[in-house]
Amino acid sequence: MPSSKGPDPESVICERCGQRVDGEWQSVPHMSLRIWQWHFCACMQAALAYQAARRERGELPEQRRRRRERFEQGQAAWWTVFPQWLRSTRAQRQTFATFEPRPGAAATLAKVTAWTHTWPSHGFLLTGPVGTGKSHLVRAVVHAALAAERHVLYTSTPYLLERLRPDARPDGPSMETVLDLHYRADVVVWDDLGTEKPTEWVLDRLYLLVDTCYEAERPMLVTSNYGLNDLKDRVGDRIVSRLLEMGPVWAVGGDDARVQIARARLAGVS
Repeated sequence: MPSSKGPDPESVICERCGQRVDGEWQSVPHMSLRIWQWHFCACMQAALAYQAARRERGELPEQRRRRRERFEQGQAAWWTVFPQWLRSTRAQRQTFATFEPRPGAAATLAKVTAWTHTWPSHGFLLTGPVGTGKSHLVRAVVHAALAAERHVLYTSTPYLLERLRPDARPDGPSMETVLDLHYRADVVVWDDLGTEKPTEWVLDRLYLLVDTCYEAERPMLVTSNYGLNDLKDRVGDRIVSRLLEMGPVWAVGGDDARVQIARARLAGVS
């Protein structure tokens, strides 16, 4: 990577899609150094992923083991503060392979799966009724990210806010620590945005965290049971506006799968 002492690298044109590819300088945390971060198009991202896969296939088993150990040691920084993922037996089996697309969810499944093929810098917002599989889809992305050795911050917004309350959890992480973890994550996943009580303190904390990802161009994957208008009422225009700029909104339709499971159980008993 070029250092910040030289001139800005010149933009290039992708030979395949014709998109102009540029970048920007980004500061390295805790260091007086900046590096040039390219905003690659989807074609270039796919090529880089292909090259990484070829390098991995050429590695010796011992080299792959050591690299995986280094990744898992680094991921521990996120698991320590947000251990929800490790404590959820359900999350461990919610992959793309186990997702059963119901009417209204198949198209979104295809979009979310395609997102993991290129790992773009933008995220997405999943909206839809309770029980339609939104959490399952973003958890499937977490599995894919961990397999690709991308550091993930996964949490539900109620749990996130509970971790930040100094009166409720005096041993919890500082706001600065949580901001840094959002800044450094390759993928940030928030489940159930809008379920929290929208107090001034809550909205301030959420805005600071969303704005950190917005400024650092970290992909945020967010789920909510609320439509956009209702979500604005819950968390405010500033947060929703940033989320809309940071990625598309994909609706997940269909009936509540939990209700269907309960009905099937009752039918089996009767």
